[in-house]
Amino acid sequence: MSTSRRSLLLSAAAAGGVALGTAAAGGAEDASAATTGGVDPSSTKIFAAPVSGNVNLDVSTAAVFVCTLAGNTTFTFQNWPAGAVTTEPTVIAVQDSTGQHGISFTGVSWLPAGALPAFQTEPNEVNVTGFFSTDNGTTVYGQGAPVDGARSDGAPADGGPSGFYGDGGDGAFVLDGTRTYAGVLGKSGSYYWLLRDLFASSVTVGSGVTLQLAGGATASYRLFCAGTLDNAGSVVTYVNTASSGRTAGSNLATGTLKPGLNPPSGGTGAGAAGTGGAGRPGLSAGSGGGSGARAGGAGGVSSLAAGYSLPQALPWAAMMAATGPNVTGGIDYFPGGAGGGAGAGDGTNAGGAGGPGGNPLFVAARKILNSGQIVAYGGGGGAGTGGDAGGGGGGQGGPVMVIHGGFTGNDPKSVGGPGGAKQGNGNPGGAGGAGWVVRLAN
Repeated sequence: MSTSRRSLLLSAAAAGGVALGTAAAGGAEDASAATTGGVDPSSTKIFAAPVSGNVNLDVSTAAVFVCTLAGNTTFTFQNWPAGAVTTEPTVIAVQDSTGQHGISFTGVSWLPAGALPAFQTEPNEVNVTGFFSTDNGTTVYGQGAPVDGARSDGAPADGGPSGFYGDGGDGAFVLDGTRTYAGVLGKSGSYYWLLRDLFASSVTVGSGVTLQLAGGATASYRLFCAGTLDNAGSVVTYVNTASSGRTAGSNLATGTLKPGLNPPSGGTGAGAAGTGGAGRPGLSAGSGGGSGARAGGAGGVSSLAAGYSLPQALPWAAMMAATGPNVTGGIDYFPGGAGGGAGAGDGTNAGGAGGPGGNPLFVAARKILNSGQIVAYGGGGGAGTGGDAGGGGGGQGGPVMVIHGGFTGNDPKSVGGPGGAKQGNGNPGGAGGAGWVVRLAN
C-alpha cells in the first residue's frame, strides 16, 4: 500500500528542501491510490514567467503548481473536481533574487487551527505548502505551522501559535527609504510611520531607516509579523506633539493602544502636577518640573489616570502577564507613560510645560533580528519662558512589549524625555523615568 503525498508533506512541511523533494516524489504513488478524481497526482503546472498579484490555480488540470514570485502574491484555487474525491494540491513558490515578497491564499483554513505558515521571504527561498479538500473545494485545508515548540524535522521552532503574530495578510515590507506602501505606511525620506495596525508576513528595516509606530501625526498602533522582523534601523514610538515653553505637548487618542498621558502647561506660579500613567504601583511616574527662583514651588507629583479597556485583538494571555493592579485596586492594560510635571514660574514668567508621557510600543514577531534599536521615547519638558522660571519635567518613556519566538540582537528600551531648560536662577526640569519593558518568549 502506497503512502499518500499528503502525509509526507504534512510531516515534512518545516524543512523546505525535504518537502520539495517529497513533492517531487509524488509520481511514485500507486495509481490506484490517486485521490484527485481524474487528475494525475504527479501532474505539474510550471508558470513560465514570474508571478505577482492575484494568481488562480486550476486544480482540475494539475496537482502541483510551481512558480517564481516577482511581488506580493495571493493564490486562489478554482475548478475543484466534482464527485466523492479528495483533492490534494501542492504549491511550490520560490522567491526571486530580490525576495521579500508576501504569500497569501484565499479561502484556506490552516491546520493546526489558525496556524498560518511562516513563509520564507529571503532571496531564492523555496516555500512548499500542501492543501487538501474532501468536499470539492467548499472547505480547503492548508498545512500550517507547528505549535508544539519544535519543527516536524526536529529543529527548534521560531515561535508558537501565529495567533500572537497575526496572519501576515498585509504581505512583506522592505523599508529602504525608497519603497512605498500606500494606505498602510506613510513615508517621508527614510522615515516610515504606521497608518493602522500592521499584519506583515515579514518586515525588513534598513540601516538608517526609521519605522515609527506612534508619534507626529501617528496614533499608537501595533506591529504584528508572522515571519521575521529584521531591524537594522529603528523601530520607535515618539510623542505626538512636543512641549514648547509653557505650552504643553499632547498625544493622539485615536489609535489601537492607549497613548501616553498629556502634561500640564506651565504657569507663572507653582508648578502643576504631572499626569501619572495607570499601571503597576511605582512604575508610572513622570518627572517633576524645576522650581522657579522666587514664587515657584516644586514640580507637582503624578496622579493616576483611569483604567483602559484591553483591545480585543491583543494576545490576552501575554498582556495579562505584563499588567497588574494599579494603586486604586483596578486592573490596567498596557497604558502609555506618565506626563512630566510643569516647571514653576517666578511670579511673572511661566515655567516650562511638562513633557508628554511616551506612547506604548507593541511588537509581536515570530523571529526578531535586532541589530538596530527598538525604543519608546517620552516627551521632553518645555523650557522656562524667561526671568527665573523653571523647566518642565520630562515625560516617562513609553511601555514596551515585545513578543517573539526567536530573538537575537539589542534589547528593547524605554527612554524618558529630557527635562526642560531653566531660565536665570530657576531650576531645570528633571528627566522622565523609563517605562517598563517586557519581552515574552513564546
